[in-house]
Amino acid sequence: MSRRADEAAAREQQPRVREILRDLWDQFDLEDKPPLEDKPGEGDLVACSFDTTAQSSSWAETARLRVAEEENPELEAEQAELVRAWLDDNGWERIDNPAPESSPVTYHRNDDGFTVTVAPQLDARVILDVESPCFDDQGRQVG
Repeated sequence: MSRRADEAAAREQQPRVREILRDLWDQFDLEDKPPLEDKPGEGDLVACSFDTTAQSSSWAETARLRVAEEENPELEAEQAELVRAWLDDNGWERIDNPAPESSPVTYHRNDDGFTVTVAPQLDARVILDVESPCFDDQGRQVG
């Protein structure tokens, strides 16, 4: 039995997703930051929901960094801003945030259709999510 074309195409994006995540991780400026390789892999296929009749998938990975032992919103915001500055400097577009204006979460997309979410948690953690473009049941990029 062969894999669905959308899932196969999405799985092929895993190296690029991981590369983007590594670039983002490198922006954190903390003395005791663990290497990204020490963080457990959290990559998986994600269903894209353009409509209910078509199958489409993307590849996504998440990394979490504890920036302090105790809550430290200033340090958390500073570290998240380092990531956002790198995204801005490297041509990533900030996209609309559906959350309230007070939300510290930002969303970004590049010209190749990859998306990044930078999510300070206000509990001394910053979460990074990277997602590939979506692929349809013929293995073509959609969206």
